[in-house]
Amino acid sequence: MPDLKSNHKELLIKINTEELTPTQLRLVKSVTSLLTNVLASDEESEYFEMSGELMKKVAETIKHADFANKNKNMAYGEQAVEFAVEYLNDSLDNNNIHNIDN
Repeated sequence: MPDLKSNHKELLIKINTEELTPTQLRLVKSVTSLLTNVLASDEESEYFEMSGELMKKVAETIKHADFANKNKNMAYGEQAVEFAVEYLNDSLDNNNIHNIDN
């Protein structure tokens, strides 16, 4: 379980990487960096470009999950990404994306 500590200028996220491959760890770092860029962007073009890159990197990360790697004969990585995209589209179509920030 991640350990989250926050102050007003810094968020420290601790993730147990013991079971992650070097590729998975690199992807987690990349996703975190892109997410930070999206959240802090103040330019429209950067916001949209980084949002697209973030979604692509998340899809790549899903494809490198242990479950997908162990079951490559079933293309679970591709199926999971397709399912996630359909789920996201349905949520957007139904306006079911809510802010759950407490």
